[in-house]
Amino acid sequence: MTYTEERVAAEMGRVLLALYRAGMQVRLSPDALRGRASARIVPGPAAKRRTQAPPRSASGFGDSPLQAIYAAVERMNEQSGAIVVPID
Repeated sequence: MTYTEERVAAEMGRVLLALYRAGMQVRLSPDALRGRASARIVPGPAAKRRTQAPPRSASGFGDSPLQAIYAAVERMNEQSGAIVVPID
């Protein structure tokens, strides 16, 4: 495993853990023939119990599963009206 692959795997783990802690479920659909992936983030049972109005689902597409998850997270942030500032 190269350093880049290791970083991508670590970032994927962070994203999935944050979504899990928020009570969300991630459904991935990789398409090996086209080299694309789609992700759908839906509220799980814990998210539905936790809030008055459960968060809406969001979907995203990308060349890799990580890109698809990021696209879905960005779409979810846009739907909620969140202002996200990247910190590097």
